[in-house]
Amino acid sequence: MQEKKEIFYIAELNLPSKSAYSIHVMKMCEAFSKLKYNVSLIVINSKNINQINKIYNINYKFNILSIFNNFILLNFILRIIFSLKILIRKFDINALFISRSIIFSLMACLLKKKIILELHHEITGFSKIMYWLFKSLNLIENLNFIFLNKNLNQIYKIKEKNFLILDDAVNLRDFNHKNVPKHKKTCVYIGSFFEGKGIEQILRLAKKNKEISFHLYGEKKYFKSKNKTRNVKFFDYVTYSKIPNTLSKYEVALMPYQKKVKGRGSIYIQEYMSPLKMFDYMAAKMIIIASDLLVYKHILKNNFNCRLVNVNDDEEWSKVIQYSFKNNTENKYLKANAYKTVKKYTWDNRCKHIMRFFTKINYINSSKN
Repeated sequence: MQEKKEIFYIAELNLPSKSAYSIHVMKMCEAFSKLKYNVSLIVINSKNINQINKIYNINYKFNILSIFNNFILLNFILRIIFSLKILIRKFDINALFISRSIIFSLMACLLKKKIILELHHEITGFSKIMYWLFKSLNLIENLNFIFLNKNLNQIYKIKEKNFLILDDAVNLRDFNHKNVPKHKKTCVYIGSFFEGKGIEQILRLAKKNKEISFHLYGEKKYFKSKNKTRNVKFFDYVTYSKIPNTLSKYEVALMPYQKKVKGRGSIYIQEYMSPLKMFDYMAAKMIIIASDLLVYKHILKNNFNCRLVNVNDDEEWSKVIQYSFKNNTENKYLKANAYKTVKKYTWDNRCKHIMRFFTKINYINSSKN
């Protein structure tokens, strides 16, 4: 019997975190662990491991290693220190590194580590300068990539054999469909309230559709003061483990993305996003109403598994929302197809795809049990 393949997953995270980034990382590590790989997640800092597992609904355990003792927000210099503190450790020569840290990935290349960098957006700041410097000096020949969206490779122009395009995903086992939705004629939104996520549009829609309620889950302090509409309720951020139960109380879910969508820091993600909430909504068998944006139309198909509506067309949005509360066979068709679609996008499938692809190009020597 061969030894399990060692995977070290590198993430610039203080755990627990409210970010979609942290959900992605934790669920990826869980899926690799479930597939019998020996996984260690290396982060900035973590507190109360058992609590973390509960927050993210983690059922397959993996190691979590902290580089610093306290919560730290990394700048460019601290990212270099973070990376050095990892790289001075002893690792098996065949260990695989999957990284969400650009600086770590570049530095690991210098040491000829087997490194896969996953990018969800364009590289910015000093990291961008460092990346293009390393590339111009041919120092990243050992670096392979996972892109969240095909648009990213239009920027980085990586050879086809060295990159993989994979959307985000969901764990279907986190969801059950036994509950009957208790909030009638209510639309739900779960996620951040960053610029471009469409919260302002939801507030406009609420004023136009006063007989329908709108429940918004996130950092309610950002918008509570602006809300003067009785049919809008703001709720605090819910931990990821509670999202399936929360969604089970509703039938209609909103994704009113705008033409510019802000991510963390100063990053804009409208060209590259693969929203986690989209997969959660589909897994919960919901009627999804979303802005008609090209970035996710390879998954969301109008009148098949969702309703796609012109961005910021409040009249059209109102008509579609009104229609979605009619008990008809079309809505059942949408929900069934949403769930059928999302079965392809599980964390398990995503991890299997990664290992198959990079084993096929002989970057990984598979030694899984």
